Amino acid sequence: MLDVSMNNLQFGYDKELVLSGVDYKVKAGDFVCLLGQSGCGKSTLLRLIGGLEKSSPQELLVGGRPVDGPSLDRAMVFQDYGLFPWMTAGDNIEIALKQKYRDWDKHQRKAKALEWVRNLGLDEDLYDKYPMNLSGGQRQRFATARAFALDAPLLLMDEPFGALDAVTKALLQDTVLELWENGKENRKTIFFVTHSVEEALLLATDILVLGQAPSKIIYTHSFTEATKPRRETLFTDPAILDLRNHLTKIINDEINERASRLKEEKANGDPGKTSFFKRKKAV
Repeated sequence: MLDVSMNNLQFGYDKELVLSGVDYKVKAGDFVCLLGQSGCGKSTLLRLIGGLEKSSPQELLVGGRPVDGPSLDRAMVFQDYGLFPWMTAGDNIEIALKQKYRDWDKHQRKAKALEWVRNLGLDEDLYDKYPMNLSGGQRQRFATARAFALDAPLLLMDEPFGALDAVTKALLQDTVLELWENGKENRKTIFFVTHSVEEALLLATDILVLGQAPSKIIYTHSFTEATKPRRETLFTDPAILDLRNHLTKIINDEINERASRLKEEKANGDPGKTSFFKRKKAV
């Protein structure tokens, strides 16, 4: 199990600051959902934790150690699935297992991959199909199965269900939540980027809201085991509804403030450094 410490974490692209002083400590086994408007740096933060971008030593610690690159201790699920199109869906899982379990033979890798295919509710007949022949929901299930099959203690999920229909999204949310809860003493630490307040309320033990870039954490909320929302109470519990409205207001206030600032800059003939299009890569 891995904890994560962000200590005045700062990061920018091309000298343009995206994250400015992010401070938070995540306990091992927590399920953290990141909320915030587009361009605020949610995905950038995930990439830093995953070692896909480089942070300064001591500003970001995973398991007490500075992040110095990608690691098999950190698995990532991307919004665009991240499956190699020239490989079958099953081979996409096996190639990851080959990196971690180098002494396993092909039969062992396939057995492990199939175990997680079943855990994610997939038909084994899909194992030998190519990603282009699968639906979006099936591709995302294979990508999630690959991440869980690696058994990394830290799982990073970058808006993985954003492009799915409502029913498929709900099924995958429940599946991931069940797999995480069943971990008990060895629960994975999960960072999950989403634009949906309802999704964050359903999944998270901790919700972090990032403000406008250059971003800091502007609001946090933590649940206990007793107060953590369930799907059946998500739209009926008055306390959850109040929190939902509060989170929505915080994000909408940020969006309105940013829109007003951009209008003012445009009126003054200065498109400014805060252009939405310049910040798109930092979503």
